[in-house]
Amino acid sequence: MCGIAGLISLNNSPETTAAVERMVCALARRGPNGSGVDVWSQAVLGHRRLAIFDLSDAGRQPMQSADGAVGIVFNGAIYNFRELRADLETRGCTFKSNTDTEVLIHGYREWGIDNLVTKLRGMFAFGLWDDRLRKFFLVRDRLGVKPLVYAMRNGQLAFASTARALRSGGFSGELDEQAVAEYLEFGFITDDRSIYEGVRKVPAASIIEWTNGALQTREYWTPPMVVESAAPSFNEAIEETERLFLRAVEMRLYADVPVGALL
Repeated sequence: MCGIAGLISLNNSPETTAAVERMVCALARRGPNGSGVDVWSQAVLGHRRLAIFDLSDAGRQPMQSADGAVGIVFNGAIYNFRELRADLETRGCTFKSNTDTEVLIHGYREWGIDNLVTKLRGMFAFGLWDDRLRKFFLVRDRLGVKPLVYAMRNGQLAFASTARALRSGGFSGELDEQAVAEYLEFGFITDDRSIYEGVRKVPAASIIEWTNGALQTREYWTPPMVVESAAPSFNEAIEETERLFLRAVEMRLYADVPVGALL
């Protein structure tokens, strides 16, 4: 359970960095193993680390590409990162860590953001800055397991793992009374709003792209609603369910720290 935060602006200022530092402090409970803030001309990214893969400093975040042109803050776990890493190594990519975070950096450069996200299996939320293109991407996993909220003000994008962190950066307004009423009545809020005015949730299975102070949101996955092949027999269905279940558990048990399972 790491914590991520950042501000993307047309022009950074010392106050921009200070705001992200406050946001990172507000995320302290999400990451006891380290923190960091990195600065580019238009982006300031912050991170609180809970180390799962590669406990060394090589896994520090924010993480940058070798030339510093791509930076990322990541929360979650990519269950198939070893397979993706092996593919990237055959394409000439070299790695300095054993983290899934670094796989995202190389994967972005090799495949682009839209092709990368379709290859990911896991629960994740991340922000990626491309300093060459002056573009920023917010990405959330297919089911929205990992939290990620954002706010826009005068072309400046603020994001964080929690609305509380956004408030620490000065980007959360008053309570949205309609959203609060919906939550009290239904137990959830019906769209991507939060209980705070101006703070929205990144939709599940979506990419939000920031370019020159403007946002574009696109969905990268939808659950299949139609069975494309003939229905299996009862025994075949049991065997396939068992195979998928065992594979899913196996993928989630890989870590560089002790793990447990609750079934």
